[in-house]
Amino acid sequence: MNRLDRYIGMEFGKALMFVMLALVPLFSFLDLIQQLDDVGTGDYGLVDALLYEVRMLAPRTLELLPFGALMGATIALVLLAQHSEVIAAQAAGISGARIAWAVLKSGIVLMLTAALLDQFVVSGMHQNAVRQQLLAQSTDEVQQIDEGYWMHHDNRFIRIGKVLLSQIPADIDILEMDADRQIKLYIHAAQADIDDPENWLLQDLVVKKIDGANVTTEQRQLMRWESYMTADQVALIELPPETMSVSQLYAYIRYLAVGVQQTDRYELALWQKLTLPLATGVMVLLAIPFAFGTPRSTSMGKRVVLALGCGILFQIATQVAANTGLVFGLNPALTTLAIPLATGILALIMLSRVDA
Repeated sequence: MNRLDRYIGMEFGKALMFVMLALVPLFSFLDLIQQLDDVGTGDYGLVDALLYEVRMLAPRTLELLPFGALMGATIALVLLAQHSEVIAAQAAGISGARIAWAVLKSGIVLMLTAALLDQFVVSGMHQNAVRQQLLAQSTDEVQQIDEGYWMHHDNRFIRIGKVLLSQIPADIDILEMDADRQIKLYIHAAQADIDDPENWLLQDLVVKKIDGANVTTEQRQLMRWESYMTADQVALIELPPETMSVSQLYAYIRYLAVGVQQTDRYELALWQKLTLPLATGVMVLLAIPFAFGTPRSTSMGKRVVLALGCGILFQIATQVAANTGLVFGLNPALTTLAIPLATGILALIMLSRVDA
C-alpha cells in the first residue's frame, strides 16, 4: 500500500507540475500585458515589468494552486484509469475508497506545504515584488535604505527606519528646514499610526524646535502630524493586505482593534489565506469523482473540460462571495469558508456514489 501511495503521489505530482507550468506563465503573460499600461510611469520600464513578473512567480503559483490541484489530480487519475491501472488495483482487492485516500494524502501534503510556504517564504517575496514595482513607478524622491526609506518634499525630509507588519512605519525621523536650508524642526517617533494617510498619529516621540542657537526639546506620548507624503510614498509603507502573511495579518488586526479601527479588509485577507490550503484539498477531493464517477466511455478530454469548468466556477464563486461579504459587512470567515465547504460537501456526495 505504501508503494501504491507513493506511485499515485508521484503521478499526481507530475500532472500538477505540468498544469502549473502551463498556468503560471499564461497568467504572468496576461498580467504583463496589463503592466504595459504602467510602463513609462516614473522610471518604470519594460525591464522592471518583466522583473515584477519574475518576482511574482511564487505568489502567483500559490494563488493558482487550488485550480492547479483540481486539474492535476483529474489528469493523473484519468490517465491511471485509462491505462487500466485503477482496474488492476481494484482486481488486487484495493477499493476505490483506498485509492481515493492515496490521492487525498498527497493533497494533504500539498495543503501543508502551501500553508508553510505562504507564511515563511511567499509573502515576503510578494511584498518585495510590490515594493520594487512601486519604487520604480514613483515619481517622487524616494530612496530605499535597508528596511526603510528616505523621502522628501521641498525642504522637508522623512526617514522611516523600518516598517512593522508591512503596515506600520517605525523609527521615524522628520526634518523641516527654513528657506536658508537650516533645520528648524526635528521629530523622532518610535512609530506612527497612518490609518489617516494625511494626518499621522505619531507615538512615543521627541520634538526639537530650533531657532538659531535656541533649541527647545519636548517629549510626548502622542502627536498628530499633518503628513506631506504623497499617495505613492504612503503606498510603499501600507502594502495591500494580500501581500501579508497569516501571522502579520493576525498581529495587525489586533493592533487595529486596540485603536478601534476598521479591520474588515484585513480579516478577509486573513481568512482567504487560511482557506487556501482547505480550497486546495477540496479541489483534490473534487477531482476523484471526475476520474472514477463518470462512465468509462467518457473521453479524457471531456472529463478534463468538466473539471476545468468546475474549477473556473469555484474561483468565480469565491471571489463573488468575498466581495459581497466585504460590501455588506458580512462575517469574513463565513464568506470565505462558505464556497469551499459547500464544494467539499458536494464532492463527498459525488464520491459516495463512486463504486468502491
